[in-house]
Amino acid sequence: MTTTIVLDLDDTLYLEEGYIRSGLAAVGEWADATLGTHGFRETACSLRRQGVTTRLFDATLAALGVTPEPGLIDQCVIRYRAHLPDIALEPDALAFLQLPCDWSMALITDGAAESQRRKIDALGLRRFNIDPIICTDDWGRCFWKPHRRAFEVVHASRKGTATGFLYVADNPAKDFITPARLGWSTVQINRPGAIHPRVPPSPHHAADAEIASLEALTPGLVEDLLAVRRRRWA
Repeated sequence: MTTTIVLDLDDTLYLEEGYIRSGLAAVGEWADATLGTHGFRETACSLRRQGVTTRLFDATLAALGVTPEPGLIDQCVIRYRAHLPDIALEPDALAFLQLPCDWSMALITDGAAESQRRKIDALGLRRFNIDPIICTDDWGRCFWKPHRRAFEVVHASRKGTATGFLYVADNPAKDFITPARLGWSTVQINRPGAIHPRVPPSPHHAADAEIASLEALTPGLVEDLLAVRRRRWA
C-alpha cells in the first residue's frame, strides 16, 4: 500500500513561459523564411510583454504589415503545437522525480494533446516511474480539468493499492476542486514566472497547502496532508 502523488505539468514541473518562447521561435523561423517577415519572434514576444495573450499570431503579422491569407493563422498554430520544445525540468522538479521515496506517481495535464506529448518527450518524463501519464485532450477538450475523468482513471489504476492521493498543480481556477471532492489532498505550487493567477476564485477552489518549490513536498508534509484529509472524510 503506497501513497500516489499525481502531478500537473505546465508551471509545475517546468515553466510554461519557456515553452511559449520556444514555440514562438519555431513559428518565427518558419515565418521569416516562408513569408519574408523580419523579426517575427521578437515582435510576438514584445506584444506578449505588452499584454497581448489572445490572437497573438494575428497581432504579430499585423504589426509586421502582413495580411493573413485564409489558413495562414492555422499554419502558425500547427507549427507552434508540432515543434519539439526547448524546455527543461526545473531543478527542484528533477530532484523530486529522482527521490527514492515509497510513493507512486502519475501525471494529469490539459492542453492540446500533441503539444503536451511533445513537452513530455522533451522533458524526458518517461524515464521516471510515472504511470499513468494522462493528456486529457486525448478525450476532447470537454474532459479538461476540472472534469472528473482523469482523476477517476488514476484512482481506478491504484484501486486496492493506494493509501491516499495527493495532487500537485499550479492553477487554482481549475486544478483542485475536483480532486478535493474525490477525497484527495491538494497542493498548489507557486513558481515565480508562472503564467496563471495564483488566487483561487473561491474558497472551494483553494488547495490544502501552498509551496514555492517541490523541495518543500517532504514525506512528512505529504503524510500530514493525507492525515488531515482522512479526518475530514472520517
